[in-house]
Formats: sequence, C-alpha cells, structure tokens
Amino acid sequence: MNPDSPRDDFYRHYAPMPKSYRRFLLVLIPILFLGILAIAAFLPNIHSQLNTGKIQGRQTFEGLLVAEPVPHIIVPRPGNTENGDGFSRYVLSAGNKAGVSQKVLDLAGQWVSMKGLVVSRNQYSMVVGPTAEAIATPEGVTIVNPTDSTDNTSPSEPEPTEAIASPEDVESDSTDATSPSDDSEPAEAIETPKSITIDPTAGISLGEFELEGEILDGKCYPGVMKPGRGKVHRACAIRCISGGIPAVFIVQNDRGESLYFLLEDTEGKAVNDRVLPLVGDRIKISGEVMQYDDMLVVKADPDTYARM
Repeated sequence: MNPDSPRDDFYRHYAPMPKSYRRFLLVLIPILFLGILAIAAFLPNIHSQLNTGKIQGRQTFEGLLVAEPVPHIIVPRPGNTENGDGFSRYVLSAGNKAGVSQKVLDLAGQWVSMKGLVVSRNQYSMVVGPTAEAIATPEGVTIVNPTDSTDNTSPSEPEPTEAIASPEDVESDSTDATSPSDDSEPAEAIETPKSITIDPTAGISLGEFELEGEILDGKCYPGVMKPGRGKVHRACAIRCISGGIPAVFIVQNDRGESLYFLLEDTEGKAVNDRVLPLVGDRIKISGEVMQYDDMLVVKADPDTYARM
C-alpha cells in the first residue's frame, strides 16, 4: 500500500462514522428537508383539483327533511327572495362511506333542526354526518306533499320559482348563495321568512338535454378527499355510491364552468346501484333536466347511460 495515496474512508457499522461522511450528511439532510417543505407548499397551488373544495365546518340548519330522490334538507333563505330561489337544498350523507343514517331518514317529511359538517365546491354543497331532531313547523309555513305523514297547515298552491333557460346558463360561483359561510363556527339557525309554501316535489322542467360528463360520489369530490374524481378515485367513489352516498354527475358547460346534477330514474328514484360500472368514466346521459330550487336533477333511465 502506497502511504502517499489519498485516504479512502470506509464505513463500518461498528466503528465511528468517518468525518467525510458526516460532512456530506450535514449538508444533504437540510437540503432534502427544505426541498420537501418547498414542494408541500408549492404543489397544491398548481394542482387545480387540490384547491377548490372546502370544508366549511359544522353548521346548523332548520328546514324540511326530504328523502327522495336523494336525502336532502330544504332550507328557506332569509330576506327578500321574490326575484330568485327562495330555498337552498343541501344533500346529506353519513360521515363514513354510507348514506345518511336511518335515524335521520325516519324524520323525512318533518321540519327539523340539523347539525352537520358542510363541504362545498362551487355551487354544490353537502352536509356530512348530520344529526337531526324534529321541531315545530314555523308559523306561516305550509308544507305541500310531505314525504311522510305529518300534521301541517292546510296546503295551498306554491308560487313557482324563476326558471333557468338551460343548464348552460347556470353560473358557477364559489360565493353562490347556496354555499354556506366559510366561518368554521356553528352557524346560527336562519330566521324563516313569513308565509311561505314548500313543495319538495315542485320542480321546473328545463327540457331534454344530452349531457357529457363524469359520475362522482357526492361527498368526496366537494372537499372530503382530493382530487375526488377520475380513475385515481374510482375505487373510493364506487364504495361510497354503493354505500348510499348520492351520485353526482359533473358537466362542463360551454364557458368551462362545472355544473352538478343529481341523478334519478324515470320513476324519481336514486340510481346508485345501477351506475357503479360507469363511475369514473366519461359518459353521456340523455334525459330531462329538472330544477328544484337551486338543485339540478337529470331524470333518465340508467340503462340508457352510454360510456364515451
């Protein structure tokens, strides 16, 4: 061995670490740590699917609980609503991969006080893991065609809401009135307007349309999981929809805005177990589009859904 040759440090686990190794690791480890922090801070800002869904916190609502075509609550909007929709409709689901609990569904057709975690994306909102209790129907509120046998004031003919010309005219706005406040604190129950009539079955037909889009589960996509759509989320979406979470059909209009449609068959029933093979794929649905206050529904036979 030539004593004048450079020393080649050799790491042995039972011996102290060579000084050259220590110097190298003292430089490498901080660089890796800072790099990970930079990626974690930068990547979500350039990924469009990681920054639009929001968890709004637990909030309180008072309104009419409805079971079909999917469980949802109809909440009167405060203030003057003569020139627009007088109600907001929030879709419901359990906190796990299942539909809303039977204990909550047993209150369908009744006026309830409900608390739950609100998630929203653009104009679509869902109440996750709600608890509910029946309360007295407010004075001046008339419920027409309740989905359960409850005592209500005598029904009268509801005033029609203002129709939208077509689904393409729906504006997508993250600050839409259908989305609750960003405040994570429980919201105060809104004051119900005087002398209102609620008919959960009263919808406006916008006509027959041929729509192209993707079937998603209504809980993960608005913010519970991200990205919440496409092939990467397909297995999760199938489990959620098969468990009873409402299926949502997302469509891009001509302006590139996202429109959200609930799905029902020609008998007005949910289609969850009949669309599972199509979840996560781009499909075409031809059917009648119905508007129930701020909620859009596509009414079509799921056997006619076509993969593109």
